[in-house]
Amino acid sequence: MKIFALLALLVLTVGIISTNQAFAEPLDSVSTSVSNYDGYSATVEITWNNDDSVKNYKVGCVSCTPNIVEFTTGNGMTIDNVTPFPNGSSALLYVISYDSENNIITAKQLIVNLN
Repeated sequence: MKIFALLALLVLTVGIISTNQAFAEPLDSVSTSVSNYDGYSATVEITWNNDDSVKNYKVGCVSCTPNIVEFTTGNGMTIDNVTPFPNGSSALLYVISYDSENNIITAKQLIVNLN
């Protein structure tokens, strides 16, 4: 079993070296930063890793009233008026990455404590 795993790793390594390509995982590293929380709404900055295979991103807030949906081609976005779920301080946001044919590559759900 170990021999098969090592062989697969060798083939993958040779393939990357011979084609000189490396593939990143979209939305592999997503981070959030909360500011201006007044007990009702906040400003949330969301950033993520760069991936050349992604054409655009959809960023939204499920817990927000009204729901927020925005699009970007960059690696981050600041969303104002993020509201938590009722009787709590947690908000539910998401980031979805799309390829050039508008197919979903990856989706990440983010539970953010606004406190």
